[in-house]
Amino acid sequence: MRVTTLDERTGALLERLETLCPGGGYHIFDAGELSAELTDEEVGETLACLADCRCVDVRYAEGGTYCVCVLPAGRAYALQARERARGERLRLRRTALSAFLGALAGGALVVLAALLVTG
Repeated sequence: MRVTTLDERTGALLERLETLCPGGGYHIFDAGELSAELTDEEVGETLACLADCRCVDVRYAEGGTYCVCVLPAGRAYALQARERARGERLRLRRTALSAFLGALAGGALVVLAALLVTG
C-alpha cells in the first residue's frame, strides 16, 4: 500500500515519532509522550492506522505503552510534509512581499499624480 495522504492528527503523530526516533530502531513510548492532544485509545488507533499504511511497525502495544519503529515510508512521508510546509511558508512570504510592493508602487503613483495636479 502506498501512502498518499494522512489526516492531520495521523500526520502529526508520524512527524512526532520521526522526531523522537532519529536513529531508527525500536523505541518505547507512553501514549502521553506521543501526543498530549489524543487519548490513549486514539493514540493506539492512530498507530494502528500508521502501521496499516506501513509507515511504522508496532512491536507491542500494552496498557498505553508502545514499542514503535518508524519505517522508511514513514520517514519519507514526514520529509515530504516538512518540504510542503516549507513551500507553503515561502509562497506566503512571496505573496506578502508582492502585496507590499504593489501597495508601495500604488502609493508612489498617487503621490506623483497629486504633485502633477497641484503643479
